[in-house]
Amino acid sequence: MRGLRLLLLTLAMCLALAGCGQVKAPEQGAVSLRLDGAAAEGGSIEPGKGGLRVYITLNGAPLIDLPFGEAHTITVSQAGIGENTVAMTEEAVFMESADCDGQDCVQMGEVTAQNLELRVLGGFIVCLPHRLSVEVREP
Repeated sequence: MRGLRLLLLTLAMCLALAGCGQVKAPEQGAVSLRLDGAAAEGGSIEPGKGGLRVYITLNGAPLIDLPFGEAHTITVSQAGIGENTVAMTEEAVFMESADCDGQDCVQMGEVTAQNLELRVLGGFIVCLPHRLSVEVREP
């Protein structure tokens, strides 16, 4: 089942990145990252901490990764494209808001340690229009 979920996610991301079908590649503008309201440079926060981690990528490139189970708000703004806000609580990760059409990423709901293996997309939350992905997984 996990293999099928990964295949479906990979297919969706490949279609989006290749510009197939109705999906058009956005023009890459300046990207700003805010962690808990303050400007952040990205990278790995507390890299030595074990357990699940939250990985946020843009166009397939890593932006930031954080330990799962800590409360944070991460906002990714792309000039000329839009903005996503990812919320992390002690128990879950979810797309709090996005200014994309459709709001599929917001409607994907929470990823928790308990539902990680049960969700159709596993630990992924994906905003295809903004090419942003959030993944909860082991390092």
